[in-house]
Formats: sequence, structure tokens, C-alpha cells
Amino acid sequence: MIETELKALKQQLQPHFLFNTMNTIAVLIRENRNDDAVTLLARLSSLLRMSLEYGRVPEVTLRQELEFIDRYVEIQKVRFADKLTVRTQFEDAVLDAKIPNLLLQPLVENAIIHGIAPLLKPGTVEVIGRVVEGRVEVEVRDDGCGFSLEAAAAPGRRRGIGISNTKERIAKRYGPAGMFRLQSQPGHGTSICIGFPYRT
Repeated sequence: MIETELKALKQQLQPHFLFNTMNTIAVLIRENRNDDAVTLLARLSSLLRMSLEYGRVPEVTLRQELEFIDRYVEIQKVRFADKLTVRTQFEDAVLDAKIPNLLLQPLVENAIIHGIAPLLKPGTVEVIGRVVEGRVEVEVRDDGCGFSLEAAAAPGRRRGIGISNTKERIAKRYGPAGMFRLQSQPGHGTSICIGFPYRT
């Protein structure tokens, strides 16, 4: 039952990402940035191929997940150019840890789309991984526009499918052994930290 629910949640994320990318391609075409549109289509094709390969298994290594994120960031840099900087910093020990596939990409996407995109100045997204007392902890943080946690929790307000689905995936797969922590402040960016047992 839990595996069925997890699969359903993951399937919600994939169309969400695909629609956003196709919309970006449409914007590039309308702006007559045809070379960029062709480049983006090629990168999307590569990313979807990787997604199909990883989709055959419920878990991948964190190293593989980061390769997927690198491909995703390449796509977003076509859209945001010099406005977007993405940095990753991972301890060597954490790279072979098992992680549910496509767990981090929605958090990076959320940081870019909701954190950096609304800014009038360049912004940075950082993805940091470490092992803490037998648990993998990964933080995705940005120096973007941030938001009020109280306002986001108000009835009828949604911060995006990425955050809610990731939180639910962690809860269903790991139960009390999982961790999801969200911090944000208007004008100062957002940080999401997730944690789960370390396994290789």
C-alpha cells in the first residue's frame, strides 16, 4: 500500500517538472531564441532518458541523484542565464548513500522557481549533504525572496507541489526516522533540510 502511494506521489512530480520545462521552451521560441530552444530540447531529452533509467528502481545513490540535478540545472540556466548560480557541497561518505529517486530535484526546482526567479538581482541555490549520527542530511537553501511561514500555512495557500510531495514521500517511506524541516523569511531566502537513515 505504501509503495503504491509513493509511486503515485512521484508520478505527480514528473508531469509538474515536464510542464514547466515545456513552458520555458515555448517562451524561448516566442522570444526568437531558437538556438536556446533547440539546446533546451536536447537537454530535456537527455534528462528524460536518465529519468526513465532511474525510474526502474525505487532508490538510487545520492551521486546519481546529483547527476540528475546537474542536468536539470543546465536546463534552468538556459532560462535564467547569469541570474542563477547553483552550488553543491557533499561529503564523500554521503555520495554512495541510497535515496528515493527524484527526491531532491523538486526542492531545487522550488528554490529556483519560487526563490530566485522573482528576484530582480542574481541569486544562489546551494545543495549541501552530510552524514550526521548515522543519518543522511541534505539541505537545499536559497538567498531568494523567501516567504512567511504563517501566510503559507493559511487556508487556500499553496507553496508548490514540490515541497508538499517531498514531505509526504519522506513521511511515508521513513516514518519517524525521516526528517523534514522548512525555514523561510521574507527577503532572506528559504532552507529545506531533509534527513533519513544512511544506507549504501
